[in-house]
Amino acid sequence: MIEGKIATAAMGNSPEAPFSQHFATATHFLIYDTATGHLEVVENTARDLSAGKGVAAAKMLIEKRVKGVVVEFIGPRPFSMLQEAGVKVYPGIQIKAQDVLDSIKAGKLSQPLEAPTETSHTGQHGDHQE
Repeated sequence: MIEGKIATAAMGNSPEAPFSQHFATATHFLIYDTATGHLEVVENTARDLSAGKGVAAAKMLIEKRVKGVVVEFIGPRPFSMLQEAGVKVYPGIQIKAQDVLDSIKAGKLSQPLEAPTETSHTGQHGDHQE
């Protein structure tokens, strides 16, 4: 089991919110502390940026001292930033953020990703480039 804070991308501010497939455009990050059981909900203000969404979101989570992030799609720049900061990125394909939180609590996360799940393709899908 991972010790420390694990963030999951969500499309709302509660565990019942849908899991966000895209790291950069999640409306919120739910940060669960495995040591204390505390759940912190943080708004992803980076999603409103015209560029650099993923980088700004990664920086915020690094500043929050998370040890892991669960997301389905993440671009190369935020992925590299998280890796360089020692944050593991775990694959997640769930329906609700609560599903991810349950996996974290049970110590059943998949192996961390070794590469980003998206390539940079600026201009095609505004939420995929970062």
